[in-house]
Amino acid sequence: MAPFCEDKDKYEVVDDLVKKIENLKKKKIKIDNQEIKEILTVNGVRFSFEDGSWGLIRASSNKPSLVIVTESQTSNERKKKIFEFIDQLLQQTGKIGEYDQKI
Repeated sequence: MAPFCEDKDKYEVVDDLVKKIENLKKKKIKIDNQEIKEILTVNGVRFSFEDGSWGLIRASSNKPSLVIVTESQTSNERKKKIFEFIDQLLQQTGKIGEYDQKI
């Protein structure tokens, strides 16, 4: 899924989300009853949960948008909850436009 985000803003938005997600992990805040177990910050931010589910946010390298990916081996509902969590963070930035698709 790729929400519109101006080229001039997309890397700053991702950097801000890295800090927010790291803070949520530090505070042990749960998303769909799961704590964030691991965060990788190479080319964006990928965060994973104890059950193996994960979410990814990165800036597109070739268009004015972000790339959002969610995955869950547990259920489609968990995948949707991770997307809703990411979307909520993105909407708070005020720098996100329409998505090319949604779950």
